[in-house]
Amino acid sequence: MAYDWRKEEYEVTRPGRTRIDYRQEIGRAHIPIGIERGFAVLDPDRAEALRAWVSALIPARGARPAAGEVGAAEYVDATVFLTPRLRGVLLDGIDTIDQLAQKLMGHRFAEATPSEQTEILRSFEANDPLDAFPMVRDLTYEAYYAHPRVLDVLERDTGWRYQVA
Repeated sequence: MAYDWRKEEYEVTRPGRTRIDYRQEIGRAHIPIGIERGFAVLDPDRAEALRAWVSALIPARGARPAAGEVGAAEYVDATVFLTPRLRGVLLDGIDTIDQLAQKLMGHRFAEATPSEQTEILRSFEANDPLDAFPMVRDLTYEAYYAHPRVLDVLERDTGWRYQVA
């Protein structure tokens, strides 16, 4: 009898600590970049933590905005809204970084200094059983480097503009 792939499925809103190939899941969702949107999946505290997380991955530098300033967190949220199997992965990741922040720093992740956030994220990345870290990283890069505001700054800096559809 062939292997039954359904054995790897888990409850949609909270994972059973089983890793999913997030790349296959997000490949099924098309999310426009650079569009104003709110959060569909995350509550305000988790949204704040995710915005801090994406801004820690790509902080503001010179004229370049931080990822959290151009809607990268909202883009991640919109992606997991359209890919329900990944919702639990994101929720677990955010909850874990907040727990790490409490344990290591004594406060929430969003309240941590940039160096504390880096330490927390490095600790999380080293022990991330569900691949939440690379999922958020990849979606953040996608949302950031295709955003019209970022492309404008890059064009001014380099003289080259990549056209996105």
